[in-house]
Amino acid sequence: MVSLIKNNTTSPILFFVLAFSVTTLFPSLIFTHSRYILIGSFLSLMALALMVFFKKVFTEVIQRTHRHEFIILVVLPLIFHGITSYFILNFVDQPAWPFESRGISFLLMNNFFIYAKPLEIFVQQLLITILVTKLYQSGMSLKKIITLFVVFFGAIHIFLIFKADTIIGLGFTFFAILASFIFPYMLLKVRNGYVYNFMIHLAAYDIAALLTWSLY
Repeated sequence: MVSLIKNNTTSPILFFVLAFSVTTLFPSLIFTHSRYILIGSFLSLMALALMVFFKKVFTEVIQRTHRHEFIILVVLPLIFHGITSYFILNFVDQPAWPFESRGISFLLMNNFFIYAKPLEIFVQQLLITILVTKLYQSGMSLKKIITLFVVFFGAIHIFLIFKADTIIGLGFTFFAILASFIFPYMLLKVRNGYVYNFMIHLAAYDIAALLTWSLY
């Protein structure tokens, strides 16, 4: 692992860990999920700041995307998210969980999940795009980037084993490791991959909500 982290990759890695922690942990711990409008405003400001500060990165990433493609690929997962949320809230009874929800948004199906979760995922994808692009530009291969993501992205989610029920925490960690293979590859090898990553990321939460609410 030490051989993967060189001097020219330390800064983007540290920035990612710090920014990811601030955008993911800070709102839920300080604002709490009940203040979803405040969290949404905070995440919107974070997204704007990232896009302005890293304008060059995003300009290079989106240059091959046509406007209609971007609109369609962003709107589709939001529509799916809206339909999923509406269906669960109106046609599915609250399950008797064999575990505690402990603040997990897709189990609570609260306003945070409905309105702020897409913004949180959008900001996370901005951070992932920045990190992968910077690492690749520094000369790191896709294989090494994926290895780095498996370790760090997986480690970030391990804390959920202690915050949430064990089965939920392990599920988060498993899919975080799986995403560590998908997100960098999509960004670097697939046209419009950064938008597909947003679709996959949000859809994963919606499918998790559908499965847990329907199966229990």
